[in-house]
Amino acid sequence: MTTEKIVGYSLLGLGIIFMFFATFQIVLTFTGRVSPIQIIKSTPQKNNQNTANNFDKSNPEELLKQAQQDPLSLLSSGGGFDISSIIDQKAINNMLNLTVHYFIMQFLLSLGYKLALLGVQMIRPLKISIDKSQITSLLESNKA
Repeated sequence: MTTEKIVGYSLLGLGIIFMFFATFQIVLTFTGRVSPIQIIKSTPQKNNQNTANNFDKSNPEELLKQAQQDPLSLLSSGGGFDISSIIDQKAINNMLNLTVHYFIMQFLLSLGYKLALLGVQMIRPLKISIDKSQITSLLESNKA
């Protein structure tokens, strides 16, 4: 067996292993048996948002200053919903971690596919058949 075929079979095997690993990780993570990679970790923050009494809404400079310091305070003080009361911080972190984990596993799946495809291309023999009569007719037509 040639070295090309040995490298081809090893790339094929490595690609298949990558694809199985990524597939099982995605399935186990979304079924809840394995927790996703904890990339995003944030703790719930205290709400020290200003109320409508602490700044003047008619003063644009004060509103601009408030928006630059804490933009979400304008939402809650203006009669809007408080974002932290709608969605729990742990749920947001879990969704973001699941999304990042999914994208990493998709990258591993595509890497495994590319490795397996390269391995298959190295395993397959390259056969080229040339007909002498076609070559001579091509050469003669180019001379003329």
